[in-house]
Amino acid sequence: MSIPRVVIEVIGEGKTDIGEIDKTGKGKPEPPTFGVVPVLLHTLCNAPSSLFVVRKRLPFLQKGTLARRVEFSKRQAFYNKASAVVFVVDTEGASPEKTRAELGAGRDARLVDFPTAVGVAHPCIEAWLLADAGAIARGLKLSQSPTVPDDPENLPAPQKNRDHNPKTILSQCAGSTKPLSASHTTNIARQMTDIPLVEARCPRSFKPFADEVRAQLAGLF
Repeated sequence: MSIPRVVIEVIGEGKTDIGEIDKTGKGKPEPPTFGVVPVLLHTLCNAPSSLFVVRKRLPFLQKGTLARRVEFSKRQAFYNKASAVVFVVDTEGASPEKTRAELGAGRDARLVDFPTAVGVAHPCIEAWLLADAGAIARGLKLSQSPTVPDDPENLPAPQKNRDHNPKTILSQCAGSTKPLSASHTTNIARQMTDIPLVEARCPRSFKPFADEVRAQLAGLF
């Protein structure tokens, strides 16, 4: 007897964050094995074999606030008969609390019973990866764990400092001057099994997201 699939629409900003978008536009459900957010979502849900994701980019809405984008994405996921929707954006240096409040306004605007988890990565998704030096070493097959910042959330956003930000520091951990590929960042995310460590080192952005995933989606599995 097969286990019914739980399909979650994952909305994010790029290939590193959510993985490759289905180019057919049909929203094909796939295992959560690629992209930082789907991989961490799978871990936070205790790695259920029934979890599948449909990856979608942030919707473009003229004069669309973040709240409206979340509301639109939630409505679309509901009409698509998905089980839930997860919506994650980088803050790019803006207040994570303020950004999360905007996302929450869209989450709570309608369809209040439809499972929805929103989150922010501060200042970008690479900050979450920098929280676990051991995962970086294992994911990139390094001979030893790299030295990482004590507080990755306090690093400047890439658009504010091109030379010293979570993306460049993560590349330096790998001994590279170029941004890591989505395959590399996915490999790191797959090794991030110490969730309490990541929550402790990214308390303003990852911990609230982890709490929301557990609260909103735990009942699906």
